[in-house]
Amino acid sequence: MNKRLLILAGGMSSRMKKAAENLQLDQQLIQQADTLTKGMIQVGTSGQSLIDYQLHNAQQAGFTEVLLLLHPEDTLTQEYYESAITQKKYEGLSFRYARQYIPADRQKPAGTADAVLQALQQTPEWQTGRFVICNSDNLYSSNALDVLWTSEKPNALISYDREALLFPPERIQAFAIIRTNEAGYLLDIHEKPEPDEINRILEKRGRVGVSMNLFVMEAEKLLPWLEATPYHPTRQEKELPTAVNKLAATEEIAVLPLAENVPDLTNKQDILTVQSYLKNHYSSLN
Repeated sequence: MNKRLLILAGGMSSRMKKAAENLQLDQQLIQQADTLTKGMIQVGTSGQSLIDYQLHNAQQAGFTEVLLLLHPEDTLTQEYYESAITQKKYEGLSFRYARQYIPADRQKPAGTADAVLQALQQTPEWQTGRFVICNSDNLYSSNALDVLWTSEKPNALISYDREALLFPPERIQAFAIIRTNEAGYLLDIHEKPEPDEINRILEKRGRVGVSMNLFVMEAEKLLPWLEATPYHPTRQEKELPTAVNKLAATEEIAVLPLAENVPDLTNKQDILTVQSYLKNHYSSLN
């Protein structure tokens, strides 16, 4: 079976585009942050994008196919990776591309569930079999990808130990927590948990797991729930965790605990943090 990785890179990056005061950041990177999708900002010391590092980790984990889901106005990413292929930078990986087209009554993409749905609709050969789903603005380790793919259950997600993520407390508090049943399978991905609930989980389980949107799914099982995902009542987006929660009501979804950092590009300040992480952990690529 081909090991497939879907990278979601079709968002608007609105938080990244916000102005940041007193930030010691190269003007070229500021311009990229204001104009490019987050995964394509050149955070590496030799100009690599965060997606470049994710593809490196995918290679290390033995993946063979990559599907990049892009914004319809993104004129850079596909050309960039088509050029990389001609330069034989990603031996062993084949690339496909899809676009998250925006409905006529909206001004921005319709959310992550819609992104995965459009990617699968535009790539029929991916509508059966398993595939991993990840964000383009996070960097997931080759270990995490391997743990996910080798799960005994065909559908699974990584449950990251919130204390190991090394994010500021205010950001960690905003992460959705993962709730499991007594057998350890997913009950739901729960947004905005109350502190009392977090404390109860910590006392009962000894850890609190959060979702960083890293999943392995059977396409044929997930597709109907992607199609049925409603708009979130507040954010007005169709969100992937909602589809996964619906699937969890009918299928066992394994919850795989992992304690490691996940570099994240949400705002301009994060660029400096990610640059430092890459310099320390990927010196051979810089």
